Amino acid sequence: MRRLFTNEDGLTRAALRWGERSGQWRRADIRVWAEGPDDLTQIDRARAAVMATGGVASHHLAGVLHGLDSVTLSGPWVTVDRSSNGHRPGVSRRDLPPERIVTVAGLNCTDGLQTLLDLSPHLSDAVWEHAMESALRRRLTSVERLQEETRVRVQRVLAVRPAGAAPTESLLETLMVQLARTVPGLPDPVRQLWIEAAHARLDLAWPALGLFVELDGQQHKDQPVYDARRETAVVAATGWLCGRFTWTEVTRTPHSTARRLAALAEQSRRRPLLAS
Repeated sequence: MRRLFTNEDGLTRAALRWGERSGQWRRADIRVWAEGPDDLTQIDRARAAVMATGGVASHHLAGVLHGLDSVTLSGPWVTVDRSSNGHRPGVSRRDLPPERIVTVAGLNCTDGLQTLLDLSPHLSDAVWEHAMESALRRRLTSVERLQEETRVRVQRVLAVRPAGAAPTESLLETLMVQLARTVPGLPDPVRQLWIEAAHARLDLAWPALGLFVELDGQQHKDQPVYDARRETAVVAATGWLCGRFTWTEVTRTPHSTARRLAALAEQSRRRPLLAS
């Protein structure tokens, strides 16, 4: 991430002006500069606003800094004390409890729980669930802590989450869990189910149906070969039916993908394996 610095880093005004003229850095905000001659990005400006105000990265900026799925810099960036003067876009004024503040990328930042709560009025249920699952995956908060909150969106999203379910392992898994809910009669999948006989962990599975799903995101070298071997081992060990789905299928053609998943579920129900 691009280094930002302030005029408190020991440089004189003349040195700061010379650095700007020579392209060594760019002014990012009041008394804040960014290293290098490149144009400022939105995240450069957002981080600079935190430094310039002496505030706390929050809302959308905090979500980006924490790496929460599907969160972009499309709303508030920084929280300052209620007593702070002046107005600027992207600023929220309130008093934060000290225990809700952590350090991320060198900035004071709201913790995972506070960030999710701050984002809840600004995101849809589906997108907030993306962010929540990634926060749980990164151990930034817990289901138990979220359950203590009374906000309607938080409770509504938690209400459709199976008790004791593991966090999804990727945004693609979260999207597939959401898509599976649209298939009539299909129960919630078991996440990251370990099959000892195959020494393999499944992305999503329906053990009662004898069905599991493998998800193909962006592949690295040899990943398709490894996935094929794992699928073969699981089928040999369990006799279950496997469905493979790609990022493109889940994100761009969700309706046809849901129909295909429904067909797989129906095929699994009819297999003789279940009656044995």
